[in-house]
Amino acid sequence: MKILIVDDEQHVREGIELSISTEKFGITDIFMAENGIEALELIKANKPAVVFCDMKMPMMNGIELLQKIREIQSNTQVIVISGYSDFEYTRAAIKANGVDYILKPFHRKELEEALQKAVSAWNELESIKQSETERGHIIRKADALLDEKKLASFVKGESPLTDAVRRIFNKLGLPEQILSISVILPRKRMDIVGSRFEMDEELFFFAVDNIARDAIGDSPSYLCRLDDYQWLMIIGDGATGRKGVNLSMHLERARRAWKQTLGLEVLIGQCARACSLADLGQAVGEAKQELLGCDVLPGKSKASTAGAQEVPPFMNQQFLLQKAIETGNKRFVLDIVGKYAEGLRQQGKLTLKELQICSLEANLILSRLTAKQSGTSPAPHLPLWISDIEEWEKMLLQQFWIVLEATNIASQGSQEIETIRDYLTRYFHEDISFATLSEKFHLSPQYISKRFKETYNTTIISYLTELKIEKAKALLSNTNSAVSQIANQLGYVDENYFSKVFKKQTGMSPLRFRKVRHQTQIFPI
Repeated sequence: MKILIVDDEQHVREGIELSISTEKFGITDIFMAENGIEALELIKANKPAVVFCDMKMPMMNGIELLQKIREIQSNTQVIVISGYSDFEYTRAAIKANGVDYILKPFHRKELEEALQKAVSAWNELESIKQSETERGHIIRKADALLDEKKLASFVKGESPLTDAVRRIFNKLGLPEQILSISVILPRKRMDIVGSRFEMDEELFFFAVDNIARDAIGDSPSYLCRLDDYQWLMIIGDGATGRKGVNLSMHLERARRAWKQTLGLEVLIGQCARACSLADLGQAVGEAKQELLGCDVLPGKSKASTAGAQEVPPFMNQQFLLQKAIETGNKRFVLDIVGKYAEGLRQQGKLTLKELQICSLEANLILSRLTAKQSGTSPAPHLPLWISDIEEWEKMLLQQFWIVLEATNIASQGSQEIETIRDYLTRYFHEDISFATLSEKFHLSPQYISKRFKETYNTTIISYLTELKIEKAKALLSNTNSAVSQIANQLGYVDENYFSKVFKKQTGMSPLRFRKVRHQTQIFPI
């Protein structure tokens, strides 16, 4: 919180500064001004919570300054301090929403009482302002998600072209003609969301979208999720646009930016022609058709036509998987899926279409295994548009863990969750995601999340955050390490994100926490 002291006499300014406790009121900065003009510039630049203001000053007196503050319409609270008790000054203070009016010479007690009143009023107004801002953000976010769902529904052929869809295009500044269409598939999405975004899917896509906008530049564009693994990119003005900018160049810039910033690799399928809004669904289908020919093995992304040996049917594994599930043998399931995935890697070439056939067969087996269990939830399902063999293997294992857990054969009570908590406590500073835990403990992310919450009445993300923040407090209090170094030690790649998390948990920034803690250590209460 910031305050401003305005008085043409230096000893008065210093007297006010010495009379107030910065720690008690959480004051971070104190600014000084000797006249109204200087004060007004400081108010505009720093937006102080409280202004102590003298009335009789050169160049711009207190009455004029208070009128200017009122015109700015800020939440700044005013405490008038003057040696003149004229009603004119009192009235000016009231008009400027002044909190109090103190006559010189003042006492420390009445100064602090006035400041307490001003801080309380400012906090209340800021809370209202923040609530309104957050409410507006939530409404805009909800509207954006609704628009995305409407457009995705139209593209998938689930709903017709309506005025609502046309309004979305109008809002985005996209034309209804000459649209360039591409479908983008993220690779290793689970690992990135888990390790860099703490399982926050919305934050992940927000980052992806912002990076794409910066890379594409001025051309009107929109990145829309058709599902978790299919993103639709729409760029206005066709493949060559008004400025002669090629679509492939836009996409290549976005691809490089995602890789450099997030470590995210993607497969991209483009529709070879410009389309209109009316035939958007058909253009998306053409872009997907190009994707189906892409090789999904590591290090390969171009469509391949070279010959390769026939992919073995996953259905051949049904009998063995059934026996493994019936006996609750996790290791056997792990061995079956692992050997099959390794066989796919040895193919030399594996198209997305071939991998999708494997996924369809796996889903059929999962459905049959689940059907044998009475009263269970719908069958686990492997997404068809996974474009990375490593992620496909992990996801497939997770689906079989779900089936295993549903049989209640694999459950070992609370012991397995206690083991997971001990692991988190020991390795909280490393990149830990649900995918990591699932792979290590042979349990589905859904099961781990549910059982951890039931056992410890908190989520895994909250538990990890608490451990990291407690460690950060110790490092800030007892070392001189930079905030960026502490963030990296705790597994945060982005210093700004770490600072936001820290402030949300403690109510102050890392630097402010260090300053307050050092002051407390020097001057113990």
